[in-house]
Amino acid sequence: MTTTFPTPLNIEVPIVGLWRRSFAASPLMMRSAFAMIGFFAMMLVLQEIDGRLLNGVNVWDKPGKFFLSLGVLLATVSWALSHLVPPRSRTVRWSIIVLVASSWSELVYICIRAFRGEASHFNVGTPLDAALYSLMGIGSLGIAVSTLIIGVAIYRKHGGSLTAEAAGLGLALGAGLATLVAGYMSSGTGHWVGGDQTDATGLPFFHWSTTGGDLRISHFVALHAMQLVPLAALSGKRVMIYAMAAVVTMATAALFVQAMMGVPLFKV
Repeated sequence: MTTTFPTPLNIEVPIVGLWRRSFAASPLMMRSAFAMIGFFAMMLVLQEIDGRLLNGVNVWDKPGKFFLSLGVLLATVSWALSHLVPPRSRTVRWSIIVLVASSWSELVYICIRAFRGEASHFNVGTPLDAALYSLMGIGSLGIAVSTLIIGVAIYRKHGGSLTAEAAGLGLALGAGLATLVAGYMSSGTGHWVGGDQTDATGLPFFHWSTTGGDLRISHFVALHAMQLVPLAALSGKRVMIYAMAAVVTMATAALFVQAMMGVPLFKV
């Protein structure tokens, strides 16, 4: 009698399967996502080399966070696309291109500003600065709209799959809520509401204000509806998906109101 034992090659590692499905769904987005994570690591190194400060933190801090955030976004959208029943519409195919192109354009602009030691956001000191800031806003809108379109397409064609339904809902909800908050922020002169107008006294890593309101917090929660709603699908219950969507929506609204009142999330 011969006994066989499974070898490592016979074992399906969940994370590997997840990566393969996501890469197959959109090689363009996944390659971009991995490249952005690599640039995030590079930004960490630059912070050790270049000691210049902007708004109280290292000039390469914001580019690093944007590389990380957009890398996670593209990976999430690519994973969600793996649940879209083919064929894909021309609108979805173009939305993928717009999403990737807009993401890279925004990152290039932020890096150029950081290299020059200048703010990328709310920088309207000259007509040229104002025009470039407006173009960056158009790029951000391109990211949001293309993500929303892809999310709606997945949601409408989920084919009875709870995971696909949650993935589509998460993308659409996250893009919609984040755009509302970002639109309000961009109409003003900054994300702070009262308190110290600097990131130097903010929370570690996030730099959210500890002395006044900070609109970035509600924007952060809104964006992560893209991951939180699909996670609720692990329960296997549709009601949990919509409950999570409701919780994220209410949390975004509550944090927005709190920021507008000039109240910090954590007072130090």
